Amino acid sequence: MLSQETMTRKVSKFDRPLLDAPITMRVVFQKVGNLQYFSHLDLQRTWQRVLVRASIPMWYTQGFNPHSKIVFGVPLPVGSEGMEEMVDLRIDRAITCEEMKNQLNAELTNEMQVSEVYVPTTAFSDIAWGTYEITISTPGNAAEQTAAIAALFCPDAEPIIMTKRSKSGDKEIDILPLIHSLRATADCHGLIHIRATLRAGNAENLNPEYIIKAIRDRLGLIPECTDPTVWYRILRLGFHTADGVKSGKWFR
Repeated sequence: MLSQETMTRKVSKFDRPLLDAPITMRVVFQKVGNLQYFSHLDLQRTWQRVLVRASIPMWYTQGFNPHSKIVFGVPLPVGSEGMEEMVDLRIDRAITCEEMKNQLNAELTNEMQVSEVYVPTTAFSDIAWGTYEITISTPGNAAEQTAAIAALFCPDAEPIIMTKRSKSGDKEIDILPLIHSLRATADCHGLIHIRATLRAGNAENLNPEYIIKAIRDRLGLIPECTDPTVWYRILRLGFHTADGVKSGKWFR
């Protein structure tokens, strides 16, 4: 059995044999804790540095300004955490999935660790839905509040019209059609737990913060204040394709 030192030892990319052709490898990682405040641009810069330190054999373009091929999945909104964030890396030298995982984790913090590396058979453009776990601590009767939340987001409820901002400008939309499912429960500590599957991807995307905003605006819950007992947490669990959400299969 290999020692931990051997498993995490970095091998220079130039000591690895060249592949016949570059291949893409998908890295699945978590982004939790304080890293929820990293912007997508911060994340891109961080990974550029980590890949160099980890001696990952990246493929580079030719020409006067060579650069590596790094493609991220659906960006995670600032303030949200993620358990199965993804990035595709283009490599040109031989490295196993386990070697890549170990070398990356040796350069990452506990708040950003790689859980899986594999050769993908799907494209990020196939992603249609994202599933989130939202935890809320707010004053009041949690059981009554969960019933109100469920009624607010049920499919035959009144439209929830909100202003959605995009690069092309602001527009008014009904967010209910962008929600595949939403279930609210209360635990014995008075916390509210919402499991929601929302539109995600290039065509349509619903930021989970709109769920929080709707709960605030329509139900008066989660007041914006300095009370440390009032808070919420958004954790993205993973993605589905258009068909996968019906069968319960995650995006792979």
